[in-house]
Amino acid sequence: MEPTYTTIELGTLVHQYQLGLVLIAGVRADTDERPVQWVHVSELEDPALFLPPRTVLLTTGARLSQHADQETADAFVQRLIDADATALGIAVGLHWDRIPQTFVRACDRTGFPLFRVPYDTAFISIVQTAARLLDAKAHARDAWALESQRGIARAALHRDGIGAAVREAAARLGRWVAITDRTGRVIEYAPRSERDAATAEWVRREARLLVDRGVRAGLARGSGEQGVQMQTLGHAGQLHGVLVTQGEHAPDHADQTVIGLVAALATVQLDHRAATVSAEASLRRALLELLLDRRRDLAARVSATIMPRLPQGEVRVVIVPGGARDPEFAEDVTSLAATGQGVLLADRGDTAVLICEQARFPDLRRLVRTHRLPAGASERGPIEQVADLLDQAQRAAAQTPEAGDVTAYSPALHRGLMHLLESQPEARHQAETLLAPLAAHDARQGDVIESTLRAWLRHHGQTSAAAQELGAHRHTVKARVSTAATLLQRDLDDPDARAELWSALRLLGRDHIPGSEIR
Repeated sequence: MEPTYTTIELGTLVHQYQLGLVLIAGVRADTDERPVQWVHVSELEDPALFLPPRTVLLTTGARLSQHADQETADAFVQRLIDADATALGIAVGLHWDRIPQTFVRACDRTGFPLFRVPYDTAFISIVQTAARLLDAKAHARDAWALESQRGIARAALHRDGIGAAVREAAARLGRWVAITDRTGRVIEYAPRSERDAATAEWVRREARLLVDRGVRAGLARGSGEQGVQMQTLGHAGQLHGVLVTQGEHAPDHADQTVIGLVAALATVQLDHRAATVSAEASLRRALLELLLDRRRDLAARVSATIMPRLPQGEVRVVIVPGGARDPEFAEDVTSLAATGQGVLLADRGDTAVLICEQARFPDLRRLVRTHRLPAGASERGPIEQVADLLDQAQRAAAQTPEAGDVTAYSPALHRGLMHLLESQPEARHQAETLLAPLAAHDARQGDVIESTLRAWLRHHGQTSAAAQELGAHRHTVKARVSTAATLLQRDLDDPDARAELWSALRLLGRDHIPGSEIR
């Protein structure tokens, strides 16, 4: 940001009665409000190169022709506008008895303020008056800043802490103020009437970008929106959020001292919050491990420091892959838990693990869908069986088709078709009949055709892999598989035949290779 300086309004200077200044051209509705940073005297034909922004230029016209044509006057005024000058004051009674109409027309055409300086008013008087007004303004701003800092510091002592400080700062600055976390999510703002502006998506996006870039401060402007000033909160390499203040121009020194105090208070608050959140997350992970280890009594005693009580009775476990990386989701789950009892949130890597009582499950499911996250949910069961429920939730999460869905664990689906076949005596009898030729051949010839076929099927018909597992030559394996095909009268290149044979081996529990058969 460029440095800011104390300014006064042009109207405050021009309307000083003792100076006798009269605006004669370029008057607009906002003329009196134009900022004046300094008053400069110059008789150069082109003084624009030496003028700082927001300067009032005074001249007697000594180097300008009494009969300057319109083109010359237009060019002179345009150069002042390009230099971001505030106004032009021309003295009469020395070189010019009256201000040339060419300059009057040039200022009227461009809206650039032009005022007449009477013969009796010395330029030094105007400069001194401006200096006095600027000094008074600076002292007033300093006094305002000091009183504002006191008010904000007092507000920060309230129970609400940083929220009260933000409200006080917004009231003092006369514009909205907001604090975001590192993702750009607004966690405090004031006044409440500016909710739409403070929580706009473009503000969130710019705040997140500022944190990602590690930049300390910046100005941002949304498409068709009012601009904002932004300042990151935290320390180098550990930024916690952003202080956002309405306004498209860099703040002056007084505003900056107030904003700086709010930033310091917010940094302390966010540092404390980050440490607390980290400690609570570690404690929740420990609670989950205790429950998985069936040490519920110890978990209940430990949990008393961070939550009313552990979930009780029949519970469900919900797995949300990637949920631990979503701070908004974690914040909303924490808020959900705070509104009642019966919810425990912990993380395992990037995955959020939630244990909730059945009564809280519908709320939790709506929350997952709102954040459009994939999730898997277990069956209901006692909390003592949380390890089994966790496994169910993981299986269900692996089958979630898309984000925003909560897939519930279904025993029939997750046990597969083999579970259905195992309950049918006819299926087992059919499997024995199908494999009988192999068993009879091996018993009669002392061969290992069945075990070779098992290995070959397990390796998806890859002869070399099966041979390595069996410790046999691949030509031997190939010959045995050919013998199996002849005995079974099956085409083993047919995937249906392979699936049928493998299912038969599974049903009879003969889908593994005993060590004595490997040769």
